[in-house]
Amino acid sequence: MLICALASIGLFIALASTEPVAVASPGLKELRVGVEPDQNSDALRRRYAPLIDYLAAQTGLPTRLVIPANYDEAVRLIGEGEVDIANIGGLSFVTAESRYNSDALVMREIDTRFTTWFVTRPGAGQASLTDFRGKSLSFGSRLSTSGHLMPRYFLRQIWKIEPEDYFTEIRYSPAHDQTVQQVVSGAVDLGAVNSAIVRKMIHDGRLAPGDIRVLWQTPPYPDYVWTVREGLGEAERTRLRDAFMRLDYLDPADNAILASLDARAFLPADPGAFDILGEIAAGLDLGTRAR
Repeated sequence: MLICALASIGLFIALASTEPVAVASPGLKELRVGVEPDQNSDALRRRYAPLIDYLAAQTGLPTRLVIPANYDEAVRLIGEGEVDIANIGGLSFVTAESRYNSDALVMREIDTRFTTWFVTRPGAGQASLTDFRGKSLSFGSRLSTSGHLMPRYFLRQIWKIEPEDYFTEIRYSPAHDQTVQQVVSGAVDLGAVNSAIVRKMIHDGRLAPGDIRVLWQTPPYPDYVWTVREGLGEAERTRLRDAFMRLDYLDPADNAILASLDARAFLPADPGAFDILGEIAAGLDLGTRAR
């Protein structure tokens, strides 16, 4: 079963070189780093600022953060070579790899076991997802792994719920923090959100612990990955991979960077780990070709 396969997905771990990183080749004048817009722009700039400074120091290149308008644009920027490396969700990666031959580079250790939370308001009387028949649901972006693909899959596979038949209204939120706010404000009854982002919102004060209630957590699945565009030189790929893998949580400066990314370490990404997402997307007929 696909659910069993999700639990058994693994990544190989390789040792990164500990030698200092050389200045990037003359062919690359600027390093453009894209990120999936899964939160508001201010939160994303704060989150990635330490990493941007670190990559600039490691590569010797001016390094710029690029925040796309939406998930589709994140994929397009990779495909059209407007960013060199990007942090995107698993479904976006499957799409970018299939359409544009992007390559998976590294993942956080947490990305091998991601989960989605179905959240509602604390005062809601419903005790189970089956109590929400006839209510409203907000997914994330249609290309969001944790906000759409996997919650839709688990609704079908575990709860035997076909969303369009079960709920009176289905929304697609542009970002996870907006999904949370829709639930908190009462605009929707139920939301499917990235569990790590909700924890981050509580940690940084954007959300009070009592603002929402977690109704159900999905089984784990692979999600975010740092991917590089087709045509990026092998030397640059190696430097970027080694820069990520050199981060050591026991080093105070590195730990600050890792903490901003909710990571303890980076691992080399195994593109095969995402095959399951391509199969699920094809099975749900989401318009993403399975690899």
